[in-house]
Amino acid sequence: MYREILIPEYLTKFSCIGASCEDTCCAGWKVAVDKTTFQKYRNISKPGIKEELKKYITRERSNPSDFSYGKIKMTENNVCTMLTEDGWCKIQAELGEEFLCHTCSVYPRIVKEVDNRLEKSLTPSCPEAARLMLLNETGINFIIDEEQTKKNILVDAKLDSKEKPHFWELRMFTIEMLQNRKQSLDVRLIVIGMFFQKISEIPIKDWAIQLEPIMTRYKNILNDDEQIQLLLNLPENLSFQMNMAKELLSYRLMGGISSQRYLDCVNDMINSLQLNDETDINDSILLYKRFYAEYYAPFMREHEYILENYAVNYVFKNLFPFDQPNLFESFVMLSVNISIIKLHLIGMAGHHKGLTTELVIKLIQSYAKTIEHDLAYLQNVREMLNESGYSTMAHMIVLLKS
Repeated sequence: MYREILIPEYLTKFSCIGASCEDTCCAGWKVAVDKTTFQKYRNISKPGIKEELKKYITRERSNPSDFSYGKIKMTENNVCTMLTEDGWCKIQAELGEEFLCHTCSVYPRIVKEVDNRLEKSLTPSCPEAARLMLLNETGINFIIDEEQTKKNILVDAKLDSKEKPHFWELRMFTIEMLQNRKQSLDVRLIVIGMFFQKISEIPIKDWAIQLEPIMTRYKNILNDDEQIQLLLNLPENLSFQMNMAKELLSYRLMGGISSQRYLDCVNDMINSLQLNDETDINDSILLYKRFYAEYYAPFMREHEYILENYAVNYVFKNLFPFDQPNLFESFVMLSVNISIIKLHLIGMAGHHKGLTTELVIKLIQSYAKTIEHDLAYLQNVREMLNESGYSTMAHMIVLLKS
């Protein structure tokens, strides 16, 4: 029996490249093993693999659940103990794909359920997935596909549009705005933020009447040269961006960075922009402006679709704008992620005297692996923004324009 599933079109082209991958998916992470698979492992009788499964896959004692019932031990170098020397999974090689735990069999796919229909996408924390979704010059399209029904499939999240009113309209509006290339991406994001600020001021009971005309009004802004010029003329404040970047980095660095790929990118940025406690912030601002003008802007004039695709995929896979406590905070977190990525890239551009698609993929992939999958860190970032009073449209405009 088959059922419909909503997916980005790029998903149909994805397949794991295995040992050829430059950043093995199970490296540097805690890999959770679901209860059903854990019990299957305990019943394995095949010599060799039986002993390894018992030694390296143990019970999860901290907040266990059916999804996170066990865990796979990592080596001292944060490499999965079930990985062969040539980069393949021993479990799959010796027992077959059906013996992979849910985490390993699904990754890098993200599975959500909306109104009883499944949605799948990919996370850019996988290098091959990042290339497929980000390097598509024409943008991300969505299709209805079919897949064979599986029993008891685990999903990352569920959403009922009856409980989250106008989910479909809000999501489609956001994606349509993000993909309107008449304006630069920062302008598109600012207008999206203005929209969410506006509807957040309106009681939900009035959305049925007011939402559509408000959407139309903000869509039209992207075609209004006079209003766009007003947005472009808004003042910049790079000192705010530099200071916030330092705060966010300190949060990340205090927690440690297990990904060497991401650490390379962070070090390139910190060193080239001189983002350390000893450097005058004005010196960092001057470097930022120079690297932006000489290296970042020329590259992005031809490749801004990469960040657009990141944003569109983010919106789809996270069930935006219902992935945070309120609609505007969902926009804030999207903007912060885009702005942090942009800051990294400007610093990396200064270090390398230019950007390439390979450098951009390295940054976004390792950033997603280190940051997007760290829910505790993202929660701390959200709290820091709220406590500092940064979760306002005025601050987001400054952040996106800089």
